[in-house]
Amino acid sequence: MFKKKNLTLSMICGALLAVSGGVLAGDSYYGANLASIDHYSELGPVATVTAIYGRLGTSWNDNFSGELRAGFGIADDTVEFLGKDVDLQLNHFLGAYIKGGAHVNEVFYPYGIIGVTRGEAEASLPGFSETKSETDVSFGLGADFNVSDLLTVNLEYMNYYDNNSAEFSGFSIGFTSSF
Repeated sequence: MFKKKNLTLSMICGALLAVSGGVLAGDSYYGANLASIDHYSELGPVATVTAIYGRLGTSWNDNFSGELRAGFGIADDTVEFLGKDVDLQLNHFLGAYIKGGAHVNEVFYPYGIIGVTRGEAEASLPGFSETKSETDVSFGLGADFNVSDLLTVNLEYMNYYDNNSAEFSGFSIGFTSSF
């Protein structure tokens, strides 16, 4: 437990320092994504929530970048569990990540991403509600498609959180632009 907490804090601090240094250097980008995130649980059926998040990042070179993300849920899901309707809501999340990839050509840039995500979700049914916050190492795969010198379209699959009893993961589509 102690080692995982130290690793998590180290990754967050490193990504924050890297992104803040790059923003000052001028190799920066911003963007936004729309995500469909599935919640898998050993206790019940899959719930799917929709989220939107903003991105702020910096490219260190052609292959590596650091990125911060912050978002929140915009559509909840209701699933049936033991004969009761349970509403699942993603309140918010924040993450720090490192991306590594390679340009295949001028348009296509596939990458892997790893970092840390902290999120808060809420499950409720009539007369009862529980809110839970978690932090976990996150990882995924994605691809950037350059549309112009200033606009890039992005597709990504990300595993935000995964422990023995629950998992949050899903696909997103979005854009980035340089500034």
